[in-house]
Amino acid sequence: MPKRVGYLYEKMCDKALIRLAIREGSKGKKKRWDVKLVLKDPEKYVDEIHRLLVTERYIPTTPRKKRIYDKSCCKWRDIKIVPFFPDGIMHQLCVMAMKDVLMRGMYTWSCASIPGRGNSWAAKYVKRSLKNDPKGTKHCCKMDIKGYYPSINRKKVIWMLSRKVKDKRFLKLVYSVINSDPDGGLSIGFYINQWLANYYLEKLDHFILTLPGVKYYVRNMDDMVLLGPNKKKLHKARKMIDGYLGSKLDLKLKGNWQVFPVDKRGIDFVGFRFYHTHTALRRRNFLKFRRNCSRAKKQLENDEGITFRMASGLLARAGQLKHCNCLKAKQKYYDLIDEKVLKHIVRMEGRRNTGNRRGVLYHPTTRKEIQRCF
Repeated sequence: MPKRVGYLYEKMCDKALIRLAIREGSKGKKKRWDVKLVLKDPEKYVDEIHRLLVTERYIPTTPRKKRIYDKSCCKWRDIKIVPFFPDGIMHQLCVMAMKDVLMRGMYTWSCASIPGRGNSWAAKYVKRSLKNDPKGTKHCCKMDIKGYYPSINRKKVIWMLSRKVKDKRFLKLVYSVINSDPDGGLSIGFYINQWLANYYLEKLDHFILTLPGVKYYVRNMDDMVLLGPNKKKLHKARKMIDGYLGSKLDLKLKGNWQVFPVDKRGIDFVGFRFYHTHTALRRRNFLKFRRNCSRAKKQLENDEGITFRMASGLLARAGQLKHCNCLKAKQKYYDLIDEKVLKHIVRMEGRRNTGNRRGVLYHPTTRKEIQRCF
């Protein structure tokens, strides 16, 4: 067993780390009233968090449930929300204290919820594998875990974490945080749970790499892609993975697993469809991109206003085109819209939120108004 790390709780008591946790945890949430309250007088809350940690009197708040529709996978999710003070700051502190510990030994191509390892990181690995080794990536096994977050065993998570961390006060704090939700498993919406959910499958990653017939492997949270030259060996690997999940992790594979030739169907993964010869956008992503382009073009031609949400969403979808072979689609739909217009709207919204207007007396949204600014 590798050497375990201690004194993580003492590390959390450092006021400089608490200030950093407040700053990092508030990113993207500055419109929330509870975040605004903390940022109005951060030093006051730094002292409060420090007092709660030193006296060990922090009691996690029971989260409230919010049901949202996840457009990326077209299904409803129950999100658990806690106040920024003290819970959001505590979650951020726990992650900052144990981040280096969890990263040690983590599989390189384990993606999602890890800085620098997003969809583009996973897409890069799949494209490179298909290009460099067509014979070794002839077949694909694609599968994911059934109800992953709600099915995770909390006690087993803490036991696995104790294999790397020997600080009992820190382990007790982490267990109290994940146990604050009356429902089972890990709560979707807790920042700390993203890291724990990734760490929970670390041993599975190393087990899959030892299986015969699996030449390339990448995981996006609980969504797994295995590539190999032999279809029968991938079927055998899938059965062994299902057995490992049931016996070691108390989890179960979803019944919609697939083993198929890559050239006939393509690998539908992280928003793209991968082939040996090219990479395309996922069908539903492409349809949304095309509709957004048509709507934006029509509104600009009629000199109607374009909202910040529409402009930023279209720029984000256009950014996906850089990672796939969609030149004709870009020329047909996106190039008909002046990209300067979209970027200017996003820029003006950023200045409005930060108060950095620099003489801008209005927020232009139509094409005629924006052309006066250039």
